[in-house]
Amino acid sequence: ALEALQQLMEVVAKLRSPDGGCPWDLAQTPETLIPYVIEEAYETVDAIQSGDRDAIAEELGDLLLQVVLQAY
Repeated sequence: ALEALQQLMEVVAKLRSPDGGCPWDLAQTPETLIPYVIEEAYETVDAIQSGDRDAIAEELGDLLLQVVLQAY
């Protein structure tokens, strides 16, 4: 699990790199990402309430991406 988290962090670092990163990701700030954090949090709650383990795992992954983007 730690290896997968490290890989996610490396992907985000590449996306946010001023040297060849993704223009959309480079333009984002913690404030511009707020709607995505909120959306993913709500989707995670919906998945948890549905009891669908696959949906929960998927939405937690999406929420984790938002956490890593914010932390970066």
